[in-house]
Amino acid sequence: MRLYNLLITMLTLSSFSVYTQESYQQQPIANDQCNPVNLKKHILYLASDDLKGRLTGSKEETEAAKYLISEFEKLGLKPYDTNFIQSFNYTVRLNPHDTISMGIPNTGNNVIGYLDNGAKRTLIIGAHYDHLGLNEHHHSTKMNSEGEIHNGADDNASGVSGVLELARMFSQNKIKEKANYIFALFSGEEDGLIGSKQMASNLKVLYPNVEAMINLDMIGRLNDEKSMVVGGTGTCPSFPEIIESGKPSGFTITQEISGIGPSDHTSFYLKDIPVLFFFTGTHSDYHKPSDDEDKINYSGVENIVNYVFRTAYSISELDIIVFAKTKINAKKNVPKYKVTLGIMPDYSEHGDGLHVDGVIENRPAQLAGIKIGDIITKIDECIIKEVYTYMECLAKINSGDEKALTVIRDGQVLIVKVKF
Repeated sequence: MRLYNLLITMLTLSSFSVYTQESYQQQPIANDQCNPVNLKKHILYLASDDLKGRLTGSKEETEAAKYLISEFEKLGLKPYDTNFIQSFNYTVRLNPHDTISMGIPNTGNNVIGYLDNGAKRTLIIGAHYDHLGLNEHHHSTKMNSEGEIHNGADDNASGVSGVLELARMFSQNKIKEKANYIFALFSGEEDGLIGSKQMASNLKVLYPNVEAMINLDMIGRLNDEKSMVVGGTGTCPSFPEIIESGKPSGFTITQEISGIGPSDHTSFYLKDIPVLFFFTGTHSDYHKPSDDEDKINYSGVENIVNYVFRTAYSISELDIIVFAKTKINAKKNVPKYKVTLGIMPDYSEHGDGLHVDGVIENRPAQLAGIKIGDIITKIDECIIKEVYTYMECLAKINSGDEKALTVIRDGQVLIVKVKF
C-alpha cells in the first residue's frame, strides 16, 4: 500500500502528465466520457506489488475485492444478490496432465454490483480481476518464476479499470438508459473461467431479463496500428454493425464471430446469451512478471472504454436482442487438451492459418524451433485455419505423440517435428 500511495501522490503532483488532476480541473470531463485519471488510479492499485498478483484464494485477492466493493459503494450500486461478494469453491490442479489426484481445494470471490434503471432488460459488463500471484498455480509463461510477483497490469487490471470507469459513467450520466447494468468482476479466470461459470450457472434465476454480456480482458496494450479484436460479433445479428459504426477513429477492428474464446464471455455464451469480447491481443509479457503498469497504453484504454460505453448504449437501444449460435456450436463441448504446444496465438482471423504471437520458453513449440510470426497451417493432416480449428486439432493429440507441423515463415513452407 505504501508504494501505491506514493505512486498516486506522484501522479497527482506531476505538472506535465496528461493524467494530472489539475489538467482535468482545467478541462472538465463529461460524466459520459472516460476519465483516464481514474483508469490510472485503479491500475496502479491492482497491479502494485502490494497485491502480489491477486491470486485466487489469496489474502491479496480479498484486499482487491474490498477495493472493488468500495468503488461500487461510492457509485451507489446495489449488491447483485444479498451482497457484493459471490463466493465459489473449486479444485486447483497444479499439473494439468494429472487426472488422478484430487487437486487442491480453493475458494474465490466474484465482486458484482447492480445499477437499477428500472428498465425491462439488463446488460452485463465484466472483467476478471484475478491473476497469477507468485505463480503458485503454475500458469506463468516464464520458466522457474515461482516466487516472482506477476502483477498482471494488462491481464487484467486494464479490463477491471475499464469496468469500474464504465460503472461510474453509466451511474452518473444524465441519460436514462433502456437497460439496467450488472458490473461483474470475476475471480478464478486464470484457473479456468471458474468465477464466470459460477455466475452464469444461476444468472437467469436471479436476473431472467439479462440479454447480453460484454467482456473486457487485456485492453491495455493497444499497438501503434490501433488494431484490436472484438469477439462474439456473430452471437447477435445486430452486433457487427454496432461494432463497426461505433469504433474509434483510426482503429482497425477484427471482428471474431464466435461466442467461444479464451475468456469469461464464453461462460455466458454457453447459456445462450449474446456476448462481445474486447481484447488488444497477446504480447511478450503475457503471463510473465514483466506485465507491469508502466507498459499500459492509457490513451488506448481510454478510447476503448469510450467505445464500450457507446457499444453498450447502442445495444440497450435495440428493439430486440436476438441470440445466435456461432460456428463452434454451443451444444458441442469445448475441446479438452491432454497436451499444449506452448504458443500465444493471434485470435484475429487472417484466413491463412494460426498466426503465432508468442512462444513460451522450453515448451514443445520453442524446442521444435517455432518462432514469433510463424503461421501454422497443419498438425499432421489436420488443417488449421484459425484459433478454433487449432483447438480442435490440438484436442486430438496425446502426451508423447510426435507430430509434423506445417508452418509458413517469411513466405516459405516448412515442416517441423514437434514432440508433445
